[in-house]
Amino acid sequence: MHNKFQAAFSIAALLVVGIACSMSTANMSSFKVGKEEGVKQESANFKTGETIHGIATISNAPGKTTVKFHLSADEVAGMTKGQKVPATDVDVVVPDGGGTATYEATIPPGAPTGKYILNADMHDEAGERKDGKTVAITIAGSE
Repeated sequence: MHNKFQAAFSIAALLVVGIACSMSTANMSSFKVGKEEGVKQESANFKTGETIHGIATISNAPGKTTVKFHLSADEVAGMTKGQKVPATDVDVVVPDGGGTATYEATIPPGAPTGKYILNADMHDEAGERKDGKTVAITIAGSE
């Protein structure tokens, strides 16, 4: 009887550990940036007049999530480090289970050149930030 109890307990413990290992939390599994829709080739160097495309992939989301994108200054003359670039905020809702959130912003002619950060922050249904990634990009004047 004692051995049967130990065997049952061991099996139950293995099941709990197995279930815990197979469950993972919602996360942003990737964030790619490029010059074309679908980001087939990643790029971090842009010129004024070009369009920045970003794709954030959300995995294992138990509910609806929102990806909040924005561009901020890193090393840009006339801007403070971390200052958000106006009109670059985009919120994308991703359905239960996960999926992709896409970002698109055209760099206006005459925009300040320098180094920027494109931010993608993942928020749960309650609005709490759960994960995020950034990509450093450089914007140069058009040729």
